[in-house]
Amino acid sequence: MNKSFNKIVLLVSAAVVVSCSAPNKNSKYELSPDEVNLTWRGQYNNETHRMHYTEDWAGCGWSFGDDSIKPTANFSDYDQLVVSVENITTDTTTIYLNVRYTTSSIITSASAPIVNGQTTLRVDLDPVGKSHVIEAYVMSKHPCDLVVKSAALSKAIQYGDEHELKMYDSFIDASEFDSYSDDALISFNYFADGEMTYVSDSGTIEPMNNWGIGIVCSSADVIEAVCPGRAIMLKKIGKQSYTCLLGDIRYMLEVKDDDGECGLYWVVWTGGNVTDVHTINATIREAIH
Repeated sequence: MNKSFNKIVLLVSAAVVVSCSAPNKNSKYELSPDEVNLTWRGQYNNETHRMHYTEDWAGCGWSFGDDSIKPTANFSDYDQLVVSVENITTDTTTIYLNVRYTTSSIITSASAPIVNGQTTLRVDLDPVGKSHVIEAYVMSKHPCDLVVKSAALSKAIQYGDEHELKMYDSFIDASEFDSYSDDALISFNYFADGEMTYVSDSGTIEPMNNWGIGIVCSSADVIEAVCPGRAIMLKKIGKQSYTCLLGDIRYMLEVKDDDGECGLYWVVWTGGNVTDVHTINATIREAIH
């Protein structure tokens, strides 16, 4: 069984929403879809929690105040917002979860795939701005319908010891993840034995500065196409690591590849003409609740 491969992939980004009400100091605070009070370029039904996006860049969410009158929602006790939506009528759009602060800065969630009409997005709150949140909202790049299923603020998750996942070439068998929860954090790491370089248009050799793109998918056949539901781009953390929660990619562990096996392919693409040799591995840490 030869599972080595090298493909070029496209980088995709995405995101989703937040809710309102006075937060408390529990480890988790549920935000009710009933309290959505902000919509544009569409309509929101507070009974069914369905958002009908009628134009590009439509959205719905929660407004906590106004730039001119400052106070807004104080979410200082929390570190992250998680929003789940379902019954998405198309997988050809990109959904964003945005949080805006009185500083006018906006924090947007990383991409997550739409699988069977569902997706869950997470965004880390700005450590300074989270005491004065103006609004949070789900925005879609293209028209679609979706239902806001749940939204919650939570404290930062703590993690246990790091364990290396067994990898055959670039393939990790699904059984490696059996004993871990959806909140477990996976890190996909790559290492360069030499300097990464590429040949510029002028013919000179330039450093890559360890730039790269990571992708995880359930079959080698879909890497090039980045098929919805079977592949996910990973957010880059630092120079040589990509991380995501196990729950965000667990659905791919149920899809058999061309050899009839279930697991994940993990690939890094550095682009250009790479003159070094790299190795890759993956590690996992269980969440401590």
